Amino acid sequence: MVEVSQIGIFSQVLCEETIDIVDEILSLEESEKITYSLNPELFKFIKDHRPKLLTGVHETLLTNMEVDCVFSIGGDGTILRIARTKPNLPILSINKGRKGFMTEIEANEVRLSLKNFFKGNFRLEEHTKITANIGKELQASAINEILITSGDLLKPIDFKVLVDNEVISGSSADGIIIATPIGSTGHNLSSGGSIMDPDLKGLIISWINPINLAIRPVVLEASRNLQIICSTRINPIKMVFDGQVSLEYTTPVKFSILFPCLSVVVM
Repeated sequence: MVEVSQIGIFSQVLCEETIDIVDEILSLEESEKITYSLNPELFKFIKDHRPKLLTGVHETLLTNMEVDCVFSIGGDGTILRIARTKPNLPILSINKGRKGFMTEIEANEVRLSLKNFFKGNFRLEEHTKITANIGKELQASAINEILITSGDLLKPIDFKVLVDNEVISGSSADGIIIATPIGSTGHNLSSGGSIMDPDLKGLIISWINPINLAIRPVVLEASRNLQIICSTRINPIKMVFDGQVSLEYTTPVKFSILFPCLSVVVM
């Protein structure tokens, strides 16, 4: 049996099927020894529709969950939100969303999969996560990708890409995408980048409409020192993290891209 005593359940998808999944989890024999915490939105939804399920269950904000792992019920967006809020917590994902590329368990597999989980039949997989810094100041982090683009989509940005303090490429372009292996199947792929093996520790840099047609995507190993210098006459520029967090900057500005990790439970 795997040694966990406290588990968080987080979902942004509030529907009857989500309640059925929670019911499935709580009704497991193994759950009798587990303390469960639910995010307030999910807790309230269940309380309004099936309150008997909540006996012994706690209502806790995601930011305040002090648990051994989190069960994510939803799609990729739900996983991203958990990972952004609690970056050091392992996540076991149950698919209940429009997109489920990152999820491990389908809704009809919950009972069997969780029995295997509690027996220890799983592996903890670490995925590359990327953060952007200006100097030593952290800006934000991404699990899929960081996009740098102009605040005015009709105005390009002059980019210089430095690896280990040497310029390896540069061009005026509409934007740059810095994608992790698991994020390489998204905007990176649509912009001409390659799909990376998710077990690789690194990233891929792809360009959006570069003026220099010789520019091509670049794959880097995680130990490399990556910096991107941006300049433009039309400010501000935007840096968007996983499509969820957007920050604005006045150029010239230099970003350093770093590589911490994210833990995901794989069944």
